[in-house]
Amino acid sequence: MRSDINSILNKLLSYAFDNLLLDTLDETYTLNRLAVACGVKTPTRDENADYGDATFGELLSELKAAAPDVDLATAESILFPMPRTVGMYFNDALDRNAKKAFDFLYELYALGNNVISKSAAFGKDGFYGYSAGNVAELAAVTLPDCGGLAYAPRVVGNRIAKLEKPDVMTEDVLAREHMFANAYGGVIAARLGDDRYAVADAFALTSAKVKTDLTVGSVKTVLLDYPVPALAFNGVAKNAVMREAARVINAATDAGLKPVIAAAAKDGVTYYVIFANDVAQDGLIVNNDALTACGVFETADYSPLMSVLEKGTALSTDLAAFKPVYDVIGGVKHGAKAGDALGGYLVDKFKPALAAAASATDEQITAFAKQEQ
Repeated sequence: MRSDINSILNKLLSYAFDNLLLDTLDETYTLNRLAVACGVKTPTRDENADYGDATFGELLSELKAAAPDVDLATAESILFPMPRTVGMYFNDALDRNAKKAFDFLYELYALGNNVISKSAAFGKDGFYGYSAGNVAELAAVTLPDCGGLAYAPRVVGNRIAKLEKPDVMTEDVLAREHMFANAYGGVIAARLGDDRYAVADAFALTSAKVKTDLTVGSVKTVLLDYPVPALAFNGVAKNAVMREAARVINAATDAGLKPVIAAAAKDGVTYYVIFANDVAQDGLIVNNDALTACGVFETADYSPLMSVLEKGTALSTDLAAFKPVYDVIGGVKHGAKAGDALGGYLVDKFKPALAAAASATDEQITAFAKQEQ
């Protein structure tokens, strides 16, 4: 059995060299640390070890089968690069191209089995859902252009992440969001008073149609056609847009509301103020962060259902919890489009749940927008 473990350790090392930034200078040190974690006293290095097409997760499962007492989280942390190494590579790429830098970061985490699926987020009508089974809290990297925001990826699909940086004042939140959207693109959201931001590549608000134009003066202010009341602010003069958005947010807060504040790299930078409470967690929605109000929501883990939908097989009794979903979209071999079928179903369920979480009426927020300064 020991020789089997030694072989697996070498395959893991080869994988880490090829995919996880393992430096040749750390080869012996890493092998010895893995050996200690697995109870192997005298490991030997085989530089020709071939892991074939195996994923990191499959190799770790192979290790667990050969050494049942090993802590896979420990083994994974030994092989994964130190945060400072990841940060060095990320910031070097960031100097050249922000999109490629983020792509590198998510790809690295995906190869390291921290993010289970490269397509964990599915979309429909600008809304994005992602399965709880495909979420991991990952080591953060620092974003230099946002006052030291700590950026921690969570899901590859739609590049969902969280950012740690408490900001109390409305103006500080807006300024922070402007820095991020302007420097890196994508979207960023926070609920006033919370100690973290949430980030994604896109959300439904950027494609929402205008319901009513409330513009007065130089700042374009519109009420959006969205499940809950939401305002968008945009204009040429950045400071004027920020002041107007802050005025409306503060007026709403004084009225007892706590809206979600978001920004997106659209027409320069557009601010969004969304009036939604937490969406009811009814077995479908399992998390409420700022992105939930923006149409990017975390669902229960539906991964066990995916193979059933892909193959068009019958639903087994051990998957009975998924029967309501299967009754609507099951029984057909969806194949590669299984994710689209499941995503469409979940988004259709999410939108009315979001609507039910509205914390204000259109008339109320129209009054906030039209209130004289």
